[in-house]
Amino acid sequence: MKPGLKHFFDSMDAYLAGPPGAEGLSKLSASHPGWDVAPERMALYGQFVRGHVRSTLEKLFPFTRRAVTGEAWDALVEGYTRTRPGRHYELNRLGEGFAPFVADATEARGLPPFLPALARFEWTDFAVFASEEIIPERVEHLTPNPTLAVLEQPFQLCAFMRSQDRGAAPAAGDELALLWRHPEQLVTYYMAATPPALLVLKMAVEGLSEEAVVQATGMAAADVHAEVVRFAKDGLVLRPRE
Repeated sequence: MKPGLKHFFDSMDAYLAGPPGAEGLSKLSASHPGWDVAPERMALYGQFVRGHVRSTLEKLFPFTRRAVTGEAWDALVEGYTRTRPGRHYELNRLGEGFAPFVADATEARGLPPFLPALARFEWTDFAVFASEEIIPERVEHLTPNPTLAVLEQPFQLCAFMRSQDRGAAPAAGDELALLWRHPEQLVTYYMAATPPALLVLKMAVEGLSEEAVVQATGMAAADVHAEVVRFAKDGLVLRPRE
């Protein structure tokens, strides 16, 4: 990158990370002597970028947004914007660092204790949906869905995300959440891990046959097969076509 272009991006980075208004504009102008740009136009640009950050966060983190009201949300968004997230051309990537930021800010800002886990869950939901992992149309053996993400969290968020009671908080309690993109419906599926789901995943990862699982566990062959079929239908694992 040419020095002049680098200087431009560095100065804009500092402007967007700094305080909005006259102070930020003054510092920007000072870094580019001779610029003849109307302050109103630069202020509009700053508002434009900050508005994109806010709208993107509110789209990607609707449950997190609902849990933080009024001025607390405004302060959280403004604080995050000053960490300079607005660099990527793909707007959704503006939210990539939001969950870690929430985790760092929760205690100091007196936010709900479940907020870091909730923000991480919502970002993972989107990241799985947008994953560039290729899901093969055909497999030769039982295979884990390549978009699968696993979250260990101290709140029961899977039930919370499905709840119709939007005013409630998620229940405390350790949870292992599984999230993956369905191969055909192309939406994110999620569930709290259960022994049958973990068993089928173990079969897929370790290449265990249904017969081997029957012998090792004493389960009925029909039950093992039914679990494999069920989780293949949900897309958690990929199963050879019969």
